[in-house]
Amino acid sequence: MKNKKILSTFLILGALFFSHTTFSSPAFALKSYEQDMIKVYNTVSPSVVSILTVSYDEDIFMEPVPKQGAGSGVVIDKDGHILTNNHVIENANKINILFGKKTYPAIIVGRSENNDLAILKVSAPADILKPAKLGDSSKLQIGQSAIAIGNPFGILGRTMTTGLVSALNRDIKVQGKILKGMIQTDAAINGGNSGGPLVNSDGEVIGINTMIFSQSGGSVGIGFSIPINLAKKYIPSLIKTGTVSSPWLGISALGITPSFSEKLGMPVKEGVLLLSVATGSAASKAGLRGGSKFIFIGNYKIPMGGDIIVQLDNEKISTPEELTQYLEANKEVGDNVKVKFVRENKSYVVNIKLQARPKQKLTVN
Repeated sequence: MKNKKILSTFLILGALFFSHTTFSSPAFALKSYEQDMIKVYNTVSPSVVSILTVSYDEDIFMEPVPKQGAGSGVVIDKDGHILTNNHVIENANKINILFGKKTYPAIIVGRSENNDLAILKVSAPADILKPAKLGDSSKLQIGQSAIAIGNPFGILGRTMTTGLVSALNRDIKVQGKILKGMIQTDAAINGGNSGGPLVNSDGEVIGINTMIFSQSGGSVGIGFSIPINLAKKYIPSLIKTGTVSSPWLGISALGITPSFSEKLGMPVKEGVLLLSVATGSAASKAGLRGGSKFIFIGNYKIPMGGDIIVQLDNEKISTPEELTQYLEANKEVGDNVKVKFVRENKSYVVNIKLQARPKQKLTVN
């Protein structure tokens, strides 16, 4: 009887304990989205490298002084090709690629200044070359996840930051060039991240991190990446020929503004004034003319009287940058472009078959 009372007391106490106790997963258990981010990092980070450059300036005694730079890149094949920004390796005399803690020498295979893209080739063992999967930037939507992986400041090792695709098809003007169709993201992009990949939640590269907008110089959540589809368009040409096979008219030109036009009594308020036309170029074969009279604006001697391009196909053109960007975004070498131009107050339209832009000189390493 006594044992039954003891057992009954145990059962009552046990029931009370279980009725007031809630069992849950441990506090350190990872949430599903965290597991997804960790998977992305583990998938992509072996493909991301640090690019260390050395260039030379001259001191006051005309002696060479080494200048070090750093950026990021992404391995794109088992042959050792690495995709990065042109500005990361521009003017470099020596390039090393850092895999983890070990460096290997690299050379420039191809570069495109207008698109800020470059391809390097590294002499590294095949077993450490882990190509990243290149995605499809045409399918991007504002609000989807954007993940930047790179080597900030060239000393911190691989770092991952997350955010969203904030905007698409941004046209950014920098150093006289217009980078069109850029991806805007609020994922932090710091110094040294340039050339590294922007990836989606599946671990696919959707862009190449290129620049930030910042008044302080630090990341403030407005970063820009070159869409990977643009890079994929040019990668074969960069590897095969060392440059981008860009369509080219063969002109030297100056943008006309309304004030400039008014001061000089020009027939149009906006357009692209041809200063010169290269002999044998597409524009030359179509009969376009550069300037033959010269004026001085400040210390500059400018040829005047040349044809003024105002439209390509049916697209209004106001600057040389717009002209170049239109051709590169919409035309291939060998395509025809309808050019509307003004000569001596009369408008003309000609169809011009585009030639390839002459090759750029590569930096020798």
